Amino acid sequence: NAASESTLVGLLSGRHKKIKGIKETQEKLQEWEIREKLVAYTSKESNSSVEKSGLIASVKMRLLPTDDEGSLRGDVLDEAIRIDKENGLIPCCVVASLGTTGTCAFDNIEELGQICKRENMWLHIDAAYAGTALSCPEYRYLLNGIEYVDSFNFNPHKWFLVNGDCSAMWFRNTKHVEEAFKYKEAMEASVFEPQLELWQIPDRRRFRALKLW
Repeated sequence: NAASESTLVGLLSGRHKKIKGIKETQEKLQEWEIREKLVAYTSKESNSSVEKSGLIASVKMRLLPTDDEGSLRGDVLDEAIRIDKENGLIPCCVVASLGTTGTCAFDNIEELGQICKRENMWLHIDAAYAGTALSCPEYRYLLNGIEYVDSFNFNPHKWFLVNGDCSAMWFRNTKHVEEAFKYKEAMEASVFEPQLELWQIPDRRRFRALKLW
């Protein structure tokens, strides 16, 4: 549908994964006790839809300062996590931007990714605007650290010159998003059928992939 929905789906998937992981080791904790302590991070230069996703998902969203190039760096994230953990909060997700709305800045996903791996946090990439440029070999260096990413979205209806709306999303492991959105009808479906309705907010969608093809 849109990059806004993609960010929300990524955030909800990360929230689910974090809650599930904590409950596996601390069985006495109730889910609501964990949820009220969850916190996610993004840069002050990220799209406003990222903060909106935090509001919808009921996850505190920290807007972190960037460097002089408009990029979110690892040391800033590290310090924010340290402070939040000291205050009893639970870091769960980072939403990094590859091509910010204002200046097309790229967050340092290699630095952010290493921290996310250490802290067992979900790393979502919002590349809505500039993600298409990453298909060019000369810009692949901007993908350093992509191996740490859990979900990634970009909009073909921008630089790919596809009619709107057409937003593409990738998951490293669809298990987490499917578990987050599982409901009775989907649980009864065949395990051999791809459950695409669990990869998004609506149950149904138009054949947007056709125009990209």
